[in-house]
Amino acid sequence: MGCKVVLIGGGSYNWTPTLAVDLFSRESLRGSELVLVDINREAAAEMKKYCDMMVQAAGAGWKVSVEDLDDALRDATVVCISISTGGLKAMDLDYHIPEKYGVYHTVGDSVGPGGISRTLRNVPVFLDIARKMEKICPDAWLVHVTNPLSQLTRAVCMETSIKCVGLCHNYAGTISMLADYFGVDTSEVNALCVGVNHFTWLKNITVKGKPAENELSAERYVEYFNNRHGILATNTTDDVIQKELVGRNMDYYFNFVLFELLGYFPVGTSNHVAENLPFYCNDEEILKKYHIRRKGVLPRRQLLVDKKVAEIREILSGKKPLPEIKPSNEALSVIVESLYTGKPSTCIAAMPNRGQVSNLPDDVIVETWVYADGSGIYPVMSGEIPEYLTGYMQAVIDEQEATVKAAITGDRNLVVRGMHVSPQLMNKEAARQLADELLYAHRDYLPQFFK
Repeated sequence: MGCKVVLIGGGSYNWTPTLAVDLFSRESLRGSELVLVDINREAAAEMKKYCDMMVQAAGAGWKVSVEDLDDALRDATVVCISISTGGLKAMDLDYHIPEKYGVYHTVGDSVGPGGISRTLRNVPVFLDIARKMEKICPDAWLVHVTNPLSQLTRAVCMETSIKCVGLCHNYAGTISMLADYFGVDTSEVNALCVGVNHFTWLKNITVKGKPAENELSAERYVEYFNNRHGILATNTTDDVIQKELVGRNMDYYFNFVLFELLGYFPVGTSNHVAENLPFYCNDEEILKKYHIRRKGVLPRRQLLVDKKVAEIREILSGKKPLPEIKPSNEALSVIVESLYTGKPSTCIAAMPNRGQVSNLPDDVIVETWVYADGSGIYPVMSGEIPEYLTGYMQAVIDEQEATVKAAITGDRNLVVRGMHVSPQLMNKEAARQLADELLYAHRDYLPQFFK
């Protein structure tokens, strides 16, 4: 018979094809069921047709359907959420409103005023889903890929009994880059990973089992970058965005600079890393100096979405062939296979701190290696946050904690507190005004603040 995977946000033209093909590619999951749930029923219906094509091409034997949430959750094994409450227009406001207060977001989806705002919108939706799961499928795991990863995981674990982890592909992307830098296969690069999502750091980096830190330098990275041709493929959903960027971007230059300064290598491209370090995101000239790219939202991301939609519709109509069926480096299918079959696996995941990061508070969401099998998902003990980084890390956690509590309670003072402790907002006197402006801009998605 097989397992049942529910994908909420299943109408995504970017995420669904990747996550679905990963599931369909695992032989042990043959005969399972994928249920797509989306507020855009038309998009979900198109993605069902696309998934059916992939199932047939792969000979995977999966059943794919589109259902309402309550029906979808019945007998679910794993529930995956990939959503963005308010969509690209809301994200664009998160990105640009803080600019008036000297905050130049490079991503705007995890920390700082943009991350706070996105948390406030997404938490109520996540909690509604988790509370439905408590009633309908209390034994299912909630495994999500939605930003802000740490805060949403924290809210579910704080307020419900549902078992929840968050998955991010930044580690896979960073290892892909380092493997290319060293000229080896990705399987030959290993490291411990500690921190919070989009602010994790690599310790004990080895290449073919030998310490590699002495070979990491910004100068060598520039040389490597100038000598490489083509686009660095990470085999994650980020590749879709990377292909559309204008020009070549030294997305990891800042990482090498920080490694030379601090002795540890940050995970993820520089735009995510920089948002946790206030000096680098409050001056446009500094951003340019360290090759820190501002991703932006509209119209660029909408153009990417439109292009992906057009491509999939051409495939559905037979004008273009279905791409080769091959799995990505996203971790969802790995986790599903382990939970359903009992086959042991390891991956990077965000989950409550139970001592896996020894010098961070209990229960806050940390990102490390985890071990999964048929009995559950368990953290791998990974030691301390490196010296010199604990202050930065605690400031980010303090911001997250205030924001999650604000999202749950609708307490405006906690939003202001989150803004005030945020490393990104240098002008602390503007905390209340910025909080009020973002709350008002997103009032349609914030019922907890506008009763």
